[in-house]
Amino acid sequence: MIDTKQNPRARYELFIPILVLIFILACAVGQQWSENYSLIYGSRSSDPLIIDGSYKTIGQTQFANMSRIYNLDTHPPSEAVVLLPEEKKIFRVVIHSTNLEEFKLLARNKDGNWEEIHDQRSNKDKIIDIRFKSPATTDAIKLVVHKTSDDAAQKRKNLKIERENRVAPDGTVRRGQMVYKVLGPLKATAKISEMELYGFAETPIK
Repeated sequence: MIDTKQNPRARYELFIPILVLIFILACAVGQQWSENYSLIYGSRSSDPLIIDGSYKTIGQTQFANMSRIYNLDTHPPSEAVVLLPEEKKIFRVVIHSTNLEEFKLLARNKDGNWEEIHDQRSNKDKIIDIRFKSPATTDAIKLVVHKTSDDAAQKRKNLKIERENRVAPDGTVRRGQMVYKVLGPLKATAKISEMELYGFAETPIK
């Protein structure tokens, strides 16, 4: 046991963790999250079901460049965008999804360009709660999906190996080589029930 009478410095060192805990609790109690900005009047999304306020409805991300999905050498990401009627300081993004694994979040800046604010390399949770130390001041958030848990099944569905036979001038059929045929996107879209955006609640002036 530390003798605080013989060692006055030890007395102050014991109080430091207590003061830190009190400070953290004071911040937690004094600061509350704002309303969900995705639900304020005038907000829009690339899929309305993503911001309809119901966890029962399921929206989906979309492929931004459909012309690339049939190229075996490329795996274009799918996207979802939430547009706000005015700029907000975003401190927190909550995504409700059953198959989202790897993704990035981008915020649109004042010049209209997209800036990356979060990079998620893995995920197993159905509710993804992302919090930022510094806010993203923006009127639009973009979700860029790089991997879902349904990608393998989607690839099996749309990537087929078939024999490409050839018809000779005399009408006989010659067996050709085996070729890959892409029948649709090789990656699955993300299933999003809700995408919520939060800042800090403003304290009313008395």
